[in-house]
Amino acid sequence: MKKLFSTPKKAIILVICIVVVIIAASVTALKSTLITKAEAKIVALKDAGLSEAEASALRTRLEFDDGRFQYEVDFYSNGTEYEYFIQAKNGEIIARDIDGKGNGNNDMQDIGNQFAADENSSVQPRKDAENQPAANGNSTAQPQEDSLDEAKAAALKDAGLSESDVTFKKTELDHSHGTQVYDIEFYTSDTKYDYEIDASNGTVLEKNIEQFQIQTTPTDSAINSSSNDYIGVDRAKEIALNHAQMNESDVQFAKAKLENDDGGVEYEIEFYSGRTEYDYTIDAVSGNIIEYDVDYD
Repeated sequence: MKKLFSTPKKAIILVICIVVVIIAASVTALKSTLITKAEAKIVALKDAGLSEAEASALRTRLEFDDGRFQYEVDFYSNGTEYEYFIQAKNGEIIARDIDGKGNGNNDMQDIGNQFAADENSSVQPRKDAENQPAANGNSTAQPQEDSLDEAKAAALKDAGLSESDVTFKKTELDHSHGTQVYDIEFYTSDTKYDYEIDASNGTVLEKNIEQFQIQTTPTDSAINSSSNDYIGVDRAKEIALNHAQMNESDVQFAKAKLENDDGGVEYEIEFYSGRTEYDYTIDAVSGNIIEYDVDYD
C-alpha cells in the first residue's frame, strides 16, 4: 500500500489543506465573537438620532481593514447621507461622515479613542448618543422641500427661465453613482429640459435640452409614397387626442412628425398635460393606433 507521503507533492498538498482548514476555523471562531450586522445598524441609527423607518437605502456590510473587522453602515435621510465605520469587536464608532446641505465639513470624522468601551464589552454606543444626534445629523440637513425648491431654482437659472415660463413634469429625489441628486424635468411651448442637480450643493451635474418637433408636411426623403395617401399630421394629432380623451387646448405638443420606421410610414405624436406625458404611434395611411404609452409622473 502506498504511503500518504509517498511523494513530496502529495505532502505539500496535504499541508496546504490542513493550513486552509485551520485558518477557516479560526476566522469562523473570530467572527462568532463579533457583533451582528443588526447591532451595528442600531449603533449607527442611534448615533444619528433616527429610526430605521426614517432611513432609506440602508446598507450594512462587514469588512476587514487595518487588521480588524469593522462594519460599514450607509443610509440616507431627509437629504443627508450618513456613513459609519463601526468596530465589529465591541461596537465602537471608528469614524462617521455626515454629508448634507449646510454641512460645512464633509471629511470623514475620525472618532479615535473617543469611546472607552472595554474590548470584551457588548455593544455600547456613546452615553450621550440619545441627546446628541440632532447636533450630529439633523441640524446639517435642510428640509427636503427647501432643497427641492433650490434645485428647481438652479435648473431654471441655468435655462434662463422663470417658474412662470415652464410646466414641471418631474421633481424628485434620486441617487446617481452614489450621489444624491434631484431629477428636474420641465417644458415650455417648444422645448423640454431635463436636469440632474446635486442635492447637497445645487450644482448642475447633467442637463439635456430637446427642441420639440412639430411637422406639418412630410420632409423625409425616405418616404416614397405620395403624401396624398397619408391622413395628415393634424388628423394624427386628433386621433391621439380623442383616444386620450383630451382637448388640444389642454395639452402641449412635443412631437408631431411623419417618420419611416422599418419600411412602414407612421406619425409619432407626443404631448404633455401637466405632469403626464402621452406618446402615440399612428399608421400614416389607415390612422390606426399602432402603440401608445402614458407616463404618469
